[in-house]
Order: sequence, then structure tokens, then C-alpha cells
Amino acid sequence: MAYRANPFLERMSERTTSDQEFVRLFSPRILERIEDDAFDGAVHVFRSAPGAGKTTLFRAFTPNSLRGFWRAQNSPEIAESYRRLASRGLVHDEDGPQLLGVLLSCASGYADLPPGSAAEDGLFRALFDCRIVLRTLRSLAALVGSGSEDSLSSIHLQYDGADAELSGIPRLNSAAELAGWAAEHEKRVYAKLDAFSGREPDSLPGHVRFEGVLWLQVVRFVVGDRVVAPRRLLMVDDVWKLRRRQRQLLIDELTVLRPSIPVWFGLRSSALGESLLSQGARSGRDLREYALEEIWGGTKAASYQFVSFAQNVLDKRMNLQNAIPGANFQQCLRQQLEPEEIRRYLPAGIKAFGEATAHQKSNVRYSEWLARAERKSAEPSLDTLLDLYVTRIIMSRDAARRQMSFDLALPAEELEDRDNSQVRNAAEIFLHEELDLPHYYGFERLCVMASSNIEELLSLAAALYEGVEARQVLRRRDPELSPAEQEKQLLQAAKRKLQFIPKSHTEGTRALRLLQSIGSYCRERTFLPNAPYAPGVTGVRLSHTELDKLSGTQPMGDQGRLLLRGLAECVAENLLLARPSSASTAREAGTIFDLNRTLCAHFGLPLQMGGWQDVESADLADWVARGRTPDRMRLQLG
Repeated sequence: MAYRANPFLERMSERTTSDQEFVRLFSPRILERIEDDAFDGAVHVFRSAPGAGKTTLFRAFTPNSLRGFWRAQNSPEIAESYRRLASRGLVHDEDGPQLLGVLLSCASGYADLPPGSAAEDGLFRALFDCRIVLRTLRSLAALVGSGSEDSLSSIHLQYDGADAELSGIPRLNSAAELAGWAAEHEKRVYAKLDAFSGREPDSLPGHVRFEGVLWLQVVRFVVGDRVVAPRRLLMVDDVWKLRRRQRQLLIDELTVLRPSIPVWFGLRSSALGESLLSQGARSGRDLREYALEEIWGGTKAASYQFVSFAQNVLDKRMNLQNAIPGANFQQCLRQQLEPEEIRRYLPAGIKAFGEATAHQKSNVRYSEWLARAERKSAEPSLDTLLDLYVTRIIMSRDAARRQMSFDLALPAEELEDRDNSQVRNAAEIFLHEELDLPHYYGFERLCVMASSNIEELLSLAAALYEGVEARQVLRRRDPELSPAEQEKQLLQAAKRKLQFIPKSHTEGTRALRLLQSIGSYCRERTFLPNAPYAPGVTGVRLSHTELDKLSGTQPMGDQGRLLLRGLAECVAENLLLARPSSASTAREAGTIFDLNRTLCAHFGLPLQMGGWQDVESADLADWVARGRTPDRMRLQLG
């Protein structure tokens, strides 16, 4: 039975989702993108916009999830996930989970500590240490098969002399006694918070360094005569909710400690503040950083793997519903236009081609090209429409570049030589713009629109599912959504995304004006008759000189600060995709800001990572403040 009318509205990382349901929904494809060295001893920072899957990834390695995978290892739904976990040595067929995953959240408590003092640092370390101990022991109870803390009495702790560096955490051999100490220590930390109101504390339970990680990597857990959980993984989520000083202290000090176990931090890109680019995937001995969007979208092969991952995720959701029997998600989406649908667009396409090329009919230079187009027009197919628009674009390019030359007829072979995938992609988006031919449909384009963000993928899929379900209610014979129906649902979802920005973001109103202005500007440059930036323009670029005007030695003032905040928030929230641009002989280096792919669909732009245009900081600042008026004259003369 379906537990919700629309299964794509459920988020896997939510605590309301049971461990059993989480295991069923988890896609093992994400494990393919996590390198083996992420389980090496070091500090690993996973950074992304909200919804990219950090918490879901972390939850997969908690004891209850690992035991769920182990118990259901023979289930067809779980088999693939289990094999991938077993191949990394995280679970054993007979002995069960071998990894003790400790998931700690920074969502509460730490921000209550008073800022700006050395005593606060000590309290922060103390609170963090006792929570590591407490969470570890509770996770251990779940790992050995009992969620009750009463089972801790059967667990013994051994140190073997490796605990010499511990000073704040007692060397207790009883897991139950140490859990009691950790709970009491946490109470003492909060009890001493009022000491900062003016009274001197009698004894602050502060720590001089983060000992919880040192304790976790040296302690041995023994049940009976068996050592359990030989491998450890500390996962610290919601690090972005710490204050900047706390966050910096935590990451820096743990990096200096050089932990022998992997320590994962989950950090939102918004923690970058007004920095527009993260450090990317930094490879180092002590600190390694991963941007989840780059893990999925950094290479063409990775993008294909995201499609496979998305299919796995969505199919698991489809298995939770019963409104649409016997179908995986992809089967609900028709992947191409039918011949009768194409015939409806053919007359308008032929007419548009004739009007655009009418002034060239008497030009002998294009006589063979136009004759070829006329012959093609007799074939009622999508290729016919594409060929007509490709011919039109190439003719416009040739006419714009033409120098003094003899008016000799260009052979048809010349047209074919100038044809390429970029021009054909531009022709597709022109067909959508001028004829309203469906463009945003099919499973692969759905995955591209998600911009490597799993939450965005589920939101788009939820809209499509509602369309499929509506067909079932109306008892339509064909259960598939047509390309036109898919596009309607996806564009409505894209519109809702844009309209929700002012309500859900700190700089929402300014961010909306900026995005609408960039979208308007990209449309003007995309639909120039000769498609000079095929398949289209989907972003803008600021050179280092222009970026320096925002916060450099000679900043623009308030306008520059507002623009910087707007850009930073758009990048952090996955509304703009920032990527570095290398220097060349003709230009200096800079940063490209591409529109989120769902927003590209809203503005009628191509989904490919298209071209970009250099802009000035002053223009962007004006767009943030007042919006942008479309430059119709530039569009006509371009």
C-alpha cells in the first residue's frame, strides 16, 4: 500500500521516514560516486546546496540502516545496495555490519554558547566531545542488535594504553558508566552557561582540544569475547548551523589532529558566506573536500551516472504506490513525438522558414540550399523541421560574415559541412520558441533539469506523477504522458520554483530580480537569427577585474555589497551554478554564473551548458536594484 498519495513528496533524510522505508528507498548508485579514500583517516568535507543528498548519504551508514541492509540482503530491492556496501567491507554476510557510523547533528545546542571568548571554545569542545561519546555508545547499542541503552551493560571498553592523550574523557571500562558520565557532563555544560552573565564559574567543564575523535579512534568495544565495530566513521551533519568561529575552530583543529578514522562534515554551500566558489575537490593528506554537484556533474560520464542514479531513485518510489500498476517511472513518460503530432507543426514551420528566407530567394548563392529545403519540406518528420531551421541559421550566419565575393551557388555539401550538433540543438530551441514544439520532455531532460540535485529531481518527478495519476483517474487508455503534457507539468513546477524564491531566501526579492534579468538577457542573446552562441546563452561571466569591484581594494559600495550577497545566495541555493573560467589570450580569468537548469526551462533556454556572455558588475548591480528592461533594438540588430 502507498503510504502517501504522491510518493515523490517524501524525503529520505527526514526523520519521519522509518529506517525500513529508508533502506527500501536508498539508491546504491550514489556509492559509485564516493571514492574509496573517503573512508580513509582524514577530515572529509561534503559541501552542496540544500537537497543534494548529504544527509541521505550520511544516514545510509548509521547502524540501523546498515543492519537493515544486512537483514534484507537477499531481497531483490536491497541486493544491489548490499553488494556495494559489502564490496567496501562495511558489512559482512555472516557477522553483519563492520562499520560503526556515528551521526552527530550540529542543529541544536552549540549556537547557545556565548560568543567571543576562550571559555566558549572550551565549552564548545566539551559539549562536542560528550555528545560524540554519548552518540557513539547509543549507536553501538543499535549496531549490536538492541536499541536499548540497557544493553550497554554487556559492552566493555578497552584502551590498551593508546589513551595516553585523553585528559577530558575518563578511561572507564564500562560502556554504561561512560554513557552516564557523558549525559551528566552535558548537563554540567549547560548549567555553567549562566556563568557568562557576570558571575565567575567555580569550575568550567571545558576541554583544551577535541578529544571525542581521539577517544573514538583508540577505544575498543568488546561484547563477550568478541571485538565489535572494528571500523569507525564519524559523520557531523548540519555544520553550517554553527557560528562561523565554531565552524572554523572545529574543522581546523580536527584537521591538525590528523585523525586515523574518517571524519565527514556535511556543510551547505551557504556556509561560504559571500564566497562565490568553494575550493572544489581538494586532495590532501589531512583535509579533503567534495562538492556533491561536481561529483554528479563534473564530467560527461558522471552526468550519465546521475541519470542511472535518478532512474533507480524514482523506480523505488514508484514501487511504493498502487495507483499506477506495473510501471516504472520512465515507462510513464513518452520519449518522442508521434508522427501525427509532428504533422501539426509542419505547416507553421515551413511558413516560418519561407518568411525568414524570402529576401534571399533571388540570391543565386543560396539557390541550391533553398532547393534542398523545398525537397525536404515534402517529408512530414521532425528531421524536416530541424533541417529547415538549421538551413535558416546557417544562411543567416553566412550572410552576416560574407565579404566581397563572386555570387556563385553554394553546393548542398557545403551546408552539410557546416551542420553540427550545436547548430541542431539551437534549431531545436528555436522550434520550441517559435512553434511551441515540445522540448522539455523525456527522462534524460528531466534529469538535466534537476541540476544534479536529488530534492529538485523529486519535486519535478512529483509534478509528472500527478499528471500520470490524473490520466488514470480519467481512465485514459494510454498511461504515458505525452511530450506536451510532460512539458506543461515541468514548466508549471519551474514557475512555482521561481515564484517561491522571495518567500524562501534571505535575499529572495533581489535574487528574483537578478535571475529574471539574467534570464531575459540570455534569451536575447540566444534567439539572435544567426544563433552565434549555439545552442544558446545560459549564463553570464564576471572577470576577475569585475569581481574585484564587489569586495576588492576599490569596491562599488552598497550596490556592490548587495550584488555580492545576491550572487552568493543564488550560488549557495543552487539557483546559479558557479564555475571558474580560465584566462586566454583574449580575456582574463573569471567566474561563470549559469542558470539552474530548471530555470533555463522557465525562460525557454536550452538545457545544455550553453554559452555565456561577459557582463559588467555595474550592470548586474542595476539589475539587482531595478530589474532589467529587454534590449529589443539589440535583438533586432543582432
